[in-house]
Amino acid sequence: MNEFQVTQNGAQATIVLGEKLVSGNIPELKTEMKRLLGEGITDLIVDCAELVVLDSSGIGCLVAAYNSLSKVNGKLSIIHVSGDIHDLLCSMRLERRIHIEKSPE
Repeated sequence: MNEFQVTQNGAQATIVLGEKLVSGNIPELKTEMKRLLGEGITDLIVDCAELVVLDSSGIGCLVAAYNSLSKVNGKLSIIHVSGDIHDLLCSMRLERRIHIEKSPE
């Protein structure tokens, strides 16, 4: 089952995540991200408005996306992040490299 939806507009793509970004749905998401990069996407937005559960595999997937985009001078933005997930990502200091936008409470 797809835990995300993708829209593309030129060199920009938005991935709207479902409720979970965990090890079970990472392979499908990684495949989709590789496809997007292969098609020339350099601006990737990950919308986390519905995201409730994020595990270490999910964090690793986001970091891998950032690393891949950095190689092509691209950028990754993570938007609509809940307070708890925002705090988790910031505790790992990811906001120093990735644009992370907290969802309005």
